Amino acid sequence: MKRARSLAAVCLLAAGVLFAVTSRRLGGGPEIVEAAGARYTVTVLPADPVEVRVTSGQAETVTLAAVMPSMGHALPPTGTVQAGPGRFVAEEDVFGMDGVWELSITLSGDRGEDVITVSAVVAGD
Repeated sequence: MKRARSLAAVCLLAAGVLFAVTSRRLGGGPEIVEAAGARYTVTVLPADPVEVRVTSGQAETVTLAAVMPSMGHALPPTGTVQAGPGRFVAEEDVFGMDGVWELSITLSGDRGEDVITVSAVVAGD
């Protein structure tokens, strides 16, 4: 039990470091987040609409589900449309308000199914 907790803490720390190292802004635009799951790697542009670029693996479908833990908000999952090779754009608005959101990205494709969760800061223009 103690070992499982230690492993979970190390994984959470690694995810936080990955988020801190790979989050960036381009020219004052929306924050860009890069993240890796067990089977796929993605770049997320949490603008309106959200865009997911699959940079490792060939996803056939991508679904997005957003949760704002600080406010207790959870929005229903939304599908995406393929906007080009490896590019998926949300069919609907994903974020209900400005703030810190957790975005769960479910990918299915050549490597099976994977869920990658990233944090995104959403701010109005």
